[in-house]
Amino acid sequence: MFGDTTRPRVDVVDVSSYQSAMTQADFNKLKALGVKTVIVKATEGTTYVNGSAVSQAQMANKAGLNVDFYHYSTFSTATAAKSEATNLAKFLVNNKVSTKVLLFADMEDSQSESVNAEANLNAFWTVLNSYGYTNHAVYTSTTYLYRDAVIRTVGTSRVWRAQYPYTPSANNLWNKSDAAWQFSSTALLPSGSDYTGYLDVSISYTGLTENSAGTSTFVTTSTGNTNTGSTSTGNTSSNTNKTTTQNVSGWYTFTANTSIKSSASDSAKTVGTYSKGNRVYYNAKITTNGETWLRYLSYSGAEHYVKIASATTTTKPSTSTSKTTIVSGTYKFTGTTAIKSSASDSASTVGNYYKGNTVNYNAKITVNGETWLRYLSYSGAQHYVKISSSSTSTTTKPSTSTSTTTAATGTYTFTSATAIKGSASDSASTLGTYYKGNTVNYNAKVTVNGETWLRYLSYSGAQHYVKVSGSSTTASTSSNSTATAATGRYTFKTTTNIRTGASLSSSITGQYYAGESVYYVGKISSDGYQWLKYISNSGAYHYVAVIG
Repeated sequence: MFGDTTRPRVDVVDVSSYQSAMTQADFNKLKALGVKTVIVKATEGTTYVNGSAVSQAQMANKAGLNVDFYHYSTFSTATAAKSEATNLAKFLVNNKVSTKVLLFADMEDSQSESVNAEANLNAFWTVLNSYGYTNHAVYTSTTYLYRDAVIRTVGTSRVWRAQYPYTPSANNLWNKSDAAWQFSSTALLPSGSDYTGYLDVSISYTGLTENSAGTSTFVTTSTGNTNTGSTSTGNTSSNTNKTTTQNVSGWYTFTANTSIKSSASDSAKTVGTYSKGNRVYYNAKITTNGETWLRYLSYSGAEHYVKIASATTTTKPSTSTSKTTIVSGTYKFTGTTAIKSSASDSASTVGNYYKGNTVNYNAKITVNGETWLRYLSYSGAQHYVKISSSSTSTTTKPSTSTSTTTAATGTYTFTSATAIKGSASDSASTLGTYYKGNTVNYNAKVTVNGETWLRYLSYSGAQHYVKVSGSSTTASTSSNSTATAATGRYTFKTTTNIRTGASLSSSITGQYYAGESVYYVGKISSDGYQWLKYISNSGAYHYVAVIG
C-alpha cells in the first residue's frame, strides 16, 4: 500500500505487535516512504511493559519519525483504571519520556466494556495528568460497545479509529470526522526490507498524531513545569502555621536518603525511603511551618510527600558501607546468577539469569566491597544481581540435571502442534500451544538431558519454552481436532463470537459483525466447525468459527 495512489496514503504505522523484529533500516525506509509517525505499544493492564518499546521509539526517532505511545486497556472499574494508568506512568517516567508525547488509550478489549466506561477512562486520564502527561487521545473501533462513551472523554477530534474495508481505496475514505483512520493490518514494506511481515497502517486527517514530541521523545535533562498557580490551606494569617500549595511539577534528585511520608508532616507515617541519587517526578510544592515538601503520586496511586528543606528528613545511615551510583548500561551474564529483591545475599531470590542473558541496569550499588546492578523488572519492582564479590558467589547451585543455555536468536517454524511450557521441562505447566506453520522468535537454546528447547520472551514479558528435539515434543491434540497452517482474509457473513480457543466451550472475548473482516494465520477443525486463528492487538491468539 506504500506509494500506491489507489489506496489511502500511509501517514501512521503501528509497530507494537512486531516487538524487536524491525531494524533501523526498516524505520529509515518508513520515513523515505512518507510515513510521519510511528505508534508504539508501551503497556497493558497493570503490569505488562513492552520490552521493545524504548528501542522501537529510539530507532523511529533516529529515522526522523515522530513517536506516540499507547496503553492497551482492560480496566472495568475506576480503581483498575488508576492502576493501569500508574503502570503507563511508571514506564514514561522511568524512561524519561517527554511530557509532550501523545498518549492513546486503546479501548477495544471486551473486559473494558462497562456502563461506566466514560468515568473509568476519565479516572485513567486524571492519573496521567498528575504526572504531567496531558496530551491524550483514544484508539477504538467502530464495533466497540461503548465507543461513544470513551470518545466523549477527549472529543472526536482526538480519535484514532480502526475499521478495515475489504479493499481500502483512496476514493472512498472512511471515518473522516475522526483524527485518523486505521484502514489495514496487512501492509507490507517493499521487497528487500529486513522486516517481511505485516504492518498496521493509518491515514491522518488532522495532524493529531504528529502533535507530539517529534524526534525528541526522550528527555535527558530535568525539566520543570512553570505553572505559577498556588493555593493556601489552614490559617491564612501571617504566622508560622500557614500552609501554601504551589501547583508546579518537575524532577527532583535526592542528595541524601529521604523519608517518604503519607502527608506533609514529620509526625506522619513513614511509608518508604528514597536513596541518594534517586529521582521523583513531583506535582506540587507544599510549604508548611517554614519547611518545604514535594508531593507526588506513588505507583500505588496514593499521594506521598518528601521534605527537601530540612536535614531532619533524612534517614539514619546504614551501618553497612553502601554507595549507589546512577549509571545505565547493558550487562551480559557469564554464569547462572540469582536475582534478589534487594542488594543483599540474605534478600529473597525472585529468579535467575543464565549465561548469555543480558539485562539493562539503571544503577550500580557497592555494598561492603561487593558490586550489584539494579534494574527495573517487568513487574515494576527494582531487582538486583551481584556481579562481583570478595567472599560470596552470586551464582545459584547447579541443577542435578545436565542443562546448557546458549544465547542465540532466530526464527523457528513449527512442523507440528507443540506445547508451550513455563520452563524447559516436560513436567512444567503448559501455557498454550503453537501449531504447524506458526513461527516464534527465540532468544536462547536450552539443552536439558539431551533434549533441545527454545526460549522466547512472551507478550506478557515472561520467558516461555518450546521443545524442538527429543521425545514427546508435540502437544497432544484430540482426535476430533486438526490444525493446518493457512493465511488469508475472511469477511464475516453474520455476527460471530470471538473465543480464546477453537472450541464452543472457550471464553467469548468479543464479536465480529457482518461485513467486517479479519486476517487469519491458521485453520483448525474442531467441534464440528472450521475455526480461524488470528493474532489480536493484545498479542494473544483469538479464534472465530466460520459460519454460513
